[in-house]
Amino acid sequence: MKKIFITLIIFTVGFAGKSMAQRMGGNFDPAQMKARQLEQLKASNLHLTDVQADSVVSINMDMMQQTRGMRDLSRDERMAKMKALNDLRMKRWTAALNNDPALAQKVADFYEQERKQRMQNRNQQ
Repeated sequence: MKKIFITLIIFTVGFAGKSMAQRMGGNFDPAQMKARQLEQLKASNLHLTDVQADSVVSINMDMMQQTRGMRDLSRDERMAKMKALNDLRMKRWTAALNNDPALAQKVADFYEQERKQRMQNRNQQ
């Protein structure tokens, strides 16, 4: 009886975890993420050309790859590395956006707003 009960609990927990991952958008395919980001940028009021939007998204994807190994770092090390990466991202965005730092800042503000909306949506679920 105990074995059946424990098996049932394990099955229920596994099923609940799988359904939560699907609900939270568990599909993190890089190609789909890039397409989704391109779509969001084109729908925004930033008025980026296709080449500029593609450059911005490619830079983001590259930066995302570089941040993946940072979980093992201490908080201070991670913060310092994130600051350096964010500075590099801004420089690369500025170069990709015809050396327009104001437009690069608008893109940064756009992504910050998107991040806040995701966090707010996550907290409401």
